[in-house]
Amino acid sequence: MTVALVDLKQGSSPATVASDRRGASCWGFVLRGCVLGLCLALGTEAFRVFLGSNLHVILPGHAYRSAQLTANELEQVVRAYGIRTVINLRGCCDPWPWYLEESRVTHRMQIEQEDICFSSGRLPSTTELRHLVEVLDRTEYPVLFHCRRGADRTGLASVILLLLHTDTSFVGARQQLGLRYGHLALARAAFLDLFLDFYAEWLGKQGLTHSREVFRRWAEREYCPGPCRSTLTLLEKPQFVQHGEPCVLHVQACNDGIRPWRMRAGVNAGIHLCLHVKDAAGIDVAQARAGLFDAEVPAGQNIELALVVPALPVPGRYHLLVDMIDEQQSFFFQTGSEPLETELNVR
Repeated sequence: MTVALVDLKQGSSPATVASDRRGASCWGFVLRGCVLGLCLALGTEAFRVFLGSNLHVILPGHAYRSAQLTANELEQVVRAYGIRTVINLRGCCDPWPWYLEESRVTHRMQIEQEDICFSSGRLPSTTELRHLVEVLDRTEYPVLFHCRRGADRTGLASVILLLLHTDTSFVGARQQLGLRYGHLALARAAFLDLFLDFYAEWLGKQGLTHSREVFRRWAEREYCPGPCRSTLTLLEKPQFVQHGEPCVLHVQACNDGIRPWRMRAGVNAGIHLCLHVKDAAGIDVAQARAGLFDAEVPAGQNIELALVVPALPVPGRYHLLVDMIDEQQSFFFQTGSEPLETELNVR
């Protein structure tokens, strides 16, 4: 009775109160349904992006992007969008099954297949970046970019296409490398974002604003993969080495990059000089590192390092490959720098 009296004092009858409660319950049901529907839609899209085909339009009728597709999926996409070139950003991977299947589809459907070796965990190689620019200039469109997940390498290639061939703003193009397509700028994947940061930094230093002509100039002639560029000169090497005895190589390393080399005492971080020793059959038989100390080598400066070649028990001629390595990213040759190669005779 108390509730009824209160409602009546407010000018509402018991029937009105009951009707209001039914209305509120109905609106609550609708709201819950909307939230559930939104969650289902977001979940479905997240599944498609992170675990599914991750298929998206970059430029309608011109460029598309996806994750690695099965042979049947690729054939359907090629027919649906009239694809004339598949740009595989995982590189030539013969004899992996996925690569052979893709090659069979492109051959059977008489379309082009271009293999570009990008990495999802390091800065692009200067040579592969220029290769991509060349492909985008001469290939037949529409194109389909893909890597494994369609998020990192595919995102970066999509940005490059927009910056190179359209008037899309730098900020607008950069959105292709984002969470919407499954890219997270975390851990090693953040190196792809750093590539674009280098371009923005270069624009600022040159006092330029982005245009497709300016980006082409940077990509073809100015891009440098951060600290990952060097010139290595062999200062001293023994003519012959007695088997079972170590020897020393004296190497001058010049930092030709745009960032300082931060050398560290441990092998888990920092930049070091690395040696691989291969026998006549091309088998890796020994490794060594130099520069295992705390130091900084500014861009444009040199450092002399001594590489100790481990004792080799078998006489013969050995191939030595010397290269700088960023322990958190890659060997320098993987980003386009030239390693040092020489022979060692062991008696």
